[in-house]
Amino acid sequence: MTWQQTIFAYPTLLATLISVILGVYGLRYILQHGRTPVLSAFFAVNVGLTLWAGFAALKLLSTVPSVKLLAYKLLYIGVAPLGVFALLFALAYTGREQWFRPRVIAGLLAVPALYLGLLFTNPSGVAFESTRFFQTAGVVVMRVDVGIGHLVLHTFYNALLSMLAIAIVVYEAVRLGRSYMPQAVLISAGIAAPFVFVMFSSLGVPPFGSDGVNLIPTSAAVTSTLLGFAIFRYRFLDLPPIAYTTAMEESPDGVLVLDSNERIVHANDRGMELLTDFGAEVGDSVDEISSGIDLTSSRNDSVQVDSKDDDPVFLSVRAQELVSQTRAIGWVIVLRDVTQLHRQKQIIEAKNEKLALLNQIVSHDIHNDMGIVMGNARLVEEMVDDTAVETRLRTIIRNSEHASELTDTVRSLMKTMLDGDDEPAKSVSVGSVLWSEIESVRVGNEHAEITLSNDVHGVRVLADDMLGTVFRNLLTNAVRHNDTDAPEISVTVHEEPDHVLVRIADNGPGISDENKDAVFGRGNKGLESPGTGIGLYLVDTIVSGYGGEVWVEDNGECGAVFVVKLRKA
Repeated sequence: MTWQQTIFAYPTLLATLISVILGVYGLRYILQHGRTPVLSAFFAVNVGLTLWAGFAALKLLSTVPSVKLLAYKLLYIGVAPLGVFALLFALAYTGREQWFRPRVIAGLLAVPALYLGLLFTNPSGVAFESTRFFQTAGVVVMRVDVGIGHLVLHTFYNALLSMLAIAIVVYEAVRLGRSYMPQAVLISAGIAAPFVFVMFSSLGVPPFGSDGVNLIPTSAAVTSTLLGFAIFRYRFLDLPPIAYTTAMEESPDGVLVLDSNERIVHANDRGMELLTDFGAEVGDSVDEISSGIDLTSSRNDSVQVDSKDDDPVFLSVRAQELVSQTRAIGWVIVLRDVTQLHRQKQIIEAKNEKLALLNQIVSHDIHNDMGIVMGNARLVEEMVDDTAVETRLRTIIRNSEHASELTDTVRSLMKTMLDGDDEPAKSVSVGSVLWSEIESVRVGNEHAEITLSNDVHGVRVLADDMLGTVFRNLLTNAVRHNDTDAPEISVTVHEEPDHVLVRIADNGPGISDENKDAVFGRGNKGLESPGTGIGLYLVDTIVSGYGGEVWVEDNGECGAVFVVKLRKA
């Protein structure tokens, strides 16, 4: 062996070393994390590159013709199936794992197997026609004149599969967006490197002289180096991001793809903008964004993040674990900027605090003061004999009672606004609530006749403690707005398969068709709608919160019927 042979062998030996290192790395990964299509294809590619470069180095270093010829044949054990391995890797890398079936793989490997059989038997020179030995630059070189079998079964077949692999990778990268392009270029260049070297050798581009040392096997070093760089830059053994179209490139939300070590391996356009704002980048740990991001939580949590502008940003975080063959391989995180919503929430919470304070004032202070006013007015009424004074005292008492009723209604409305979303609807007995409210209204309106005309025992609806407020307001409204000397109120309950209808009919003046919706404050005007009372607005608000309905019908020629439709429990 001459020193010239050793020097010329360096690139090929380097290619062998790199392929061995990556192959061992891939095998170690398989043993630690389990076998996946992308890992298996990657390992097979590096085994092929190792055999190719290793036997090519042996062929170059040996000075014995028979050893050179054997090494030449053995190197094709690695290089002949490389086109198949490259295609399988591209399919796995782009998520087309459904092609990894034994029949498909066996069919693809049938052509390389046939070529290897012809190479070692070489009938009629179909694999190679002749071999030539000569010395150049102090190096003994063997040249092989290949046959038709080599051109068709090896060169053409591998070129076809490799071009198909490159096309698949590039197509997927174009489809998913420019952020995938760098890794697609690295992988495509690695697959194409051997064919570029073959083309340079055929054209005689220095140092690829036709009579010099064959440098084509050194392309394995290029392929291994590019794949190795792609592995550690984009970590596609942990998570091949090009295979996961979950990261919606056109999404207005930031989408981040993490590997199993919680490092960011991909971000869509909006995600890249957020990373820039937070001083982070692809390759960083997700903790660089915020330590408050909990990947294990199924809730749509909101976290505070400090941006470069020193203004706090609030993000809604949703995490979805990615699993491949029962193995967790990463996460997809969707980040939505909810800063404006958070500020609005703070404003609403501040208003709710003020509303709660107002509710306390109405419920306690004003209500108690009105009770004292009414109590003292009744005492004074019993102490005086002056008719004019008695008349004015009755006016004071009547208006005080009305003010007291208003404070009760406002208190109920505020309770609905403050607590309505906190407690879900529950099963409530309609009969118990109706009887209680009917008796309460009768006590203050002895001249009114209120009847419950049918048996309501066992009838239950979905409601809450505010259902009594609904019936109390409707009954009080039917009595107060009645223009007869003897108000007659009839209450009936009708069960349907899924609902319960409570009808409260009166013999009053009725409600015109144009005002049947306005009395509930519906429409754009709300409480400013003509004919609206705050009690009916409260009724509509509460019943709607139960998922029910309330409306007005005519009660024959005179009077009105308020119908409350509630969901059956």
